Amino acid sequence: MYRRLLRMRVALITAILLLNACSTTPPPRPTLPAPEAPPEAPQPSIEELRAARHTMLETIVAWRVQGKVAYRLPDDGGSATLDWRQNEDRSRLRLSGPLGVGSTRIVNEGALLRVTRDGIERLYPADGAPWLPGGALLPIPVASIQYWLRALPDPSLPVDAMDYEGVTLRSLHQKGWQVDYESFRVYGGLAMPSRLKLRAPAADLTLKIMLRDWDLEPTGDGAAP
Repeated sequence: MYRRLLRMRVALITAILLLNACSTTPPPRPTLPAPEAPPEAPQPSIEELRAARHTMLETIVAWRVQGKVAYRLPDDGGSATLDWRQNEDRSRLRLSGPLGVGSTRIVNEGALLRVTRDGIERLYPADGAPWLPGGALLPIPVASIQYWLRALPDPSLPVDAMDYEGVTLRSLHQKGWQVDYESFRVYGGLAMPSRLKLRAPAADLTLKIMLRDWDLEPTGDGAAP
């Protein structure tokens, strides 16, 4: 009888403890859904990036660059220092040999080239410039080269071919000229050509141009020194 009462007491105490435990345990918190990640912005295509760089280069309408140009013909060749200043459609460039010998100043005014050499000024057709020391005319399109130097096609002429490496123009064929861009350097946060080669197979002429000191925001009116 005593044992039965003891078992009943133990069972009663256990039941009371269980009821107290259930009454003091907080209910489980509701699980909130994880926040959704914001949608990723669409990445621009390579064509869009090329177009953006093209547009940026087109906005540079006043600039100056210095360097060196070397020409090669089947029976002749030579080199000169180059100082090119551009103000919108007006090109002014100076070519000079060692120690300033044979300095030539060329001003592109649209239909004609105004060339000054040894204090004498002459007019030449826009698609022929006397780059040689003897003054021989060469079919060098100054109006187009001012675009090619910036790695842009001449917008007034059809483009035969253009090849890219990423967003950077590596070669261009226009107006019978093959333009190859061999290297670039960054100026003002923008990659600009530093070495390029221009070839005119019809004239058997090759120009190698090395550029340095790009100034994309020149002061003054762009007059050649």
